[in-house]
Amino acid sequence: MLALSLPPLKPCRFLRRRNRFLVESDVGLLHLPNSGRMGELLLPGTPCFYHPRATPKTVGRLLLLESRGVLVGVDASLANRLLELLLREGVFGSLADLRKEVRLEGERLDFSARIGGKEALLEAKNCNRVEGSLALFPDAPTPRGARHLRLLSGFARAGGLAYAVWMVQHPLARAFALDPEDRVLYQAAREAKRAGVQLLAYRVRPTLEALYLEGQLPWVWLPSQEDLEGHHQGRG
Repeated sequence: MLALSLPPLKPCRFLRRRNRFLVESDVGLLHLPNSGRMGELLLPGTPCFYHPRATPKTVGRLLLLESRGVLVGVDASLANRLLELLLREGVFGSLADLRKEVRLEGERLDFSARIGGKEALLEAKNCNRVEGSLALFPDAPTPRGARHLRLLSGFARAGGLAYAVWMVQHPLARAFALDPEDRVLYQAAREAKRAGVQLLAYRVRPTLEALYLEGQLPWVWLPSQEDLEGHHQGRG
């Protein structure tokens, strides 16, 4: 099983969120590399784990928290490191010419590479929202995510390989779905699938020492509002 090692962690308790990237804890201000709402996770008194590394504003970086009896990863920046791990292990095919943070049409995509001899673009996304056993993305609207999917669609239509890979840092996830409430992202994903973009999701099991890649999650397409309206009209 592939694993991404974590830096040394210390325990703390979450108190409140100061802004998108700063949280107050019982040890001081912590950097939270995650712009999602995480309302079901960031509850006052929640046990958390952080990497102590003092900056002018913070005493460290929040990586994990406890929820429903398990550890959940909240550092969204680790999604691309997990994808890089898969790439370097040859999970998608023989790898060459790996480049990071590739600029394309004013946007930044995580990776470009040659995979199996073909040009490829790849984007990693983080998910830690799980309702029951279903991982849902996003938990806040993401126009940027939709733009990335459109770029990948154009690249795939032109004959390249394109991947959008979600890393679900929650061990209770048993399947993955895009939340149709984000209509722009949802439609962009449907168009990406038709264009030949590989849409994948992996379950990640966090521990205090590492993030373990446990394998792909089944993808579920939840019905959109348009689907439901069309169904009712058809019945009418």
